[in-house]
Amino acid sequence: MTASPPSPAPDTGRTSNLRRIGFFMLLIVGALVAGAVLRSTGGGSAYRTPPLAIWVHLATVVPAVPLGAWLLWRKRKGDLAHRIGGRIWALMMVATAIDSFWIRTITGGIGPIHLFSVLVMVQVPRAIWFARSGQIDRHLKAMRGTYFGLIAAGVIAMVPGRMLWTLLFG
Repeated sequence: MTASPPSPAPDTGRTSNLRRIGFFMLLIVGALVAGAVLRSTGGGSAYRTPPLAIWVHLATVVPAVPLGAWLLWRKRKGDLAHRIGGRIWALMMVATAIDSFWIRTITGGIGPIHLFSVLVMVQVPRAIWFARSGQIDRHLKAMRGTYFGLIAAGVIAMVPGRMLWTLLFG
């Protein structure tokens, strides 16, 4: 008598969620690469940042700084206030990241600072998945990394000669 090999474990939902997140990330990276290729074949840049893009960006990023700090450093985690605040913060961060691709005044194209936007669009869905799957330590690390990326991008945006510096200090 021979033993048959064990049957594969049924899909528990985690695998399908991971596949969805991976597919979403691949779509984002593919769109960025396609945009960069199309942009590089167009010659010189006559692109001008739409003023609405600046206002949407500031309206989402400015409140994300204190809200993110409150979520990360408050003692109580996982309660209703944390979950609601976290959803609002995640939405603001993703909106900020998407909107940032319309802000390109220094180079006329996508610049190195936009890597922070890609980081947000990858890390936020991962962090949400970590929280939902009970991997709270990984959720906390992903959210801290995203928050410190937000702070780093803000510091870089304040360099003299960049748009935010010009808006604030003339």
